[in-house]
Amino acid sequence: MPSQAVMWQNKTMVRPWFQCGLAVFLLVLAGSALAAPRLERERCTFKPPRGDRVECFVLIVAENRELPQGREIRLKVAVLKAKRTTGPEPLVYLSGGPGDAPLVASSPGADALAEGDWWNETANIRKRRDVIIMSQRGAGGATPNLDCFDPRTSQPAKARRRTITEQQEHDILTSCRASLERRKIDLTMYTTPALADDVADLATAFSLARINLYGVSYGTRWALEVMRRHPALVRAVVLDGVYPPQVNGEQNEPEIVRRTFERLYADCAADAVCRERHPAVRATIEGAIEAAERTPLQLTLQLEDGAQAARLDGAKLLMVLLHMMREGEAALIPEAVAAIGRGDLRLLRMFAEDLETSDGGLLEQNAQQFDGLYNSIECRETWSAVDRTVRRKLIEANGLYGLNARLSKSPAFCRVWRVPPAPASERQPVKSEIPTLLLSGGYDWLTPPAWGRDAAKTLSASRHVVFRSQGHGVVVQDPCAGRLRDGFIDDPDPKRALPCRFDTPPNFTAAYERARNMP
Repeated sequence: MPSQAVMWQNKTMVRPWFQCGLAVFLLVLAGSALAAPRLERERCTFKPPRGDRVECFVLIVAENRELPQGREIRLKVAVLKAKRTTGPEPLVYLSGGPGDAPLVASSPGADALAEGDWWNETANIRKRRDVIIMSQRGAGGATPNLDCFDPRTSQPAKARRRTITEQQEHDILTSCRASLERRKIDLTMYTTPALADDVADLATAFSLARINLYGVSYGTRWALEVMRRHPALVRAVVLDGVYPPQVNGEQNEPEIVRRTFERLYADCAADAVCRERHPAVRATIEGAIEAAERTPLQLTLQLEDGAQAARLDGAKLLMVLLHMMREGEAALIPEAVAAIGRGDLRLLRMFAEDLETSDGGLLEQNAQQFDGLYNSIECRETWSAVDRTVRRKLIEANGLYGLNARLSKSPAFCRVWRVPPAPASERQPVKSEIPTLLLSGGYDWLTPPAWGRDAAKTLSASRHVVFRSQGHGVVVQDPCAGRLRDGFIDDPDPKRALPCRFDTPPNFTAAYERARNMP
């Protein structure tokens, strides 16, 4: 038996160790508390229609979940409440881009939910379940926001963008990247997997055991990553404009554009009205683009900030025609291009104004990409895997159909933005048994139907539906697609009979009547 002196000595040695261990435990506990996602209620600035309700929150998550005491990210969240007592799992909307900001209005003082027609677009779903819209980390509606320049929401910002030269653009991005570094913002944490974990944190903060996902464009890749990383959380998924991780859209964009135009030429040849009115539709369209490349078309666009002179060379004319395809208006392209040959630019002007208002790019001196989140994700997950030699050869081989790809500045942006490449494991197909409905548009050159077919191969409980005459984001273009989405969320059975037609060809007769009756 040890003496009392020895026992006292042992006690005095144990006490510091115990105190140290307790301190470490308390630090770990505090860190866990900081890492746990949490919600703060926020005053809503949205104005719902009579009889509808919305609740607004800020979701607070860790920038780096392995460093729980580090920077926090604040994400705006809106919950469009169900009409009846909420029972079923909510539908979580995942936006595109990357970098889209569905909770930020396009102009000061406007209502983002009204602008996006969210109340009408989700009315059927909200009969029984909530719809949750969340911001993307690093984009509009989030703090920090990685954007490097004013978005195209104010008239002064639009005017400033139109005067920026390529060298100034490079300098702005370089300065922005350095500023983010000084603020110790870790760009390696602004990735698709991190966004997927934000969705899981959203569910945790709202105490949701299961959720449904609805992703559009890049939002489909975001949703697929949630399925990969948090499969037990997800009940059912709708993917509209499918962008799976195993495809690289930048690698073969010129081929995709060419094939989409060839679909138009074939559909026109198969339609009696189009065939009669435009017997040489390919030659007419290709000739118009080539002529604009030699002698640009001069247009005056009526925009929110007044009349603006636009100069459309071949690449920018192609941009407008691709915009028509994206919006589900491919049937109007033969009429619009034929009218150019007659000196009638009304149709072209209408879609050029729409493109400039929504996306810009026609009046600016060069293609601009100041969205920091877009650069972080696309440089990391897309451009790091592009074989640029092969891409250059494809641009040359596809002639005028490669003009749009030739405009891309992302290779130069990525050298400035300096983010490490994504691991190869992230580019593997997502394998899942979660019920999934995949929707594609036949004229969607941004996320073509082939990508939906690729994604469906490893989704064992899936169904892929191609809307033959539509473009990018078919739910807002075709009422049938909206019915399919809503019905699938209620009853996620991929084998159920479809309630409406999806294979209707382009209506060239209606397009002719619209063109003929233009004011």
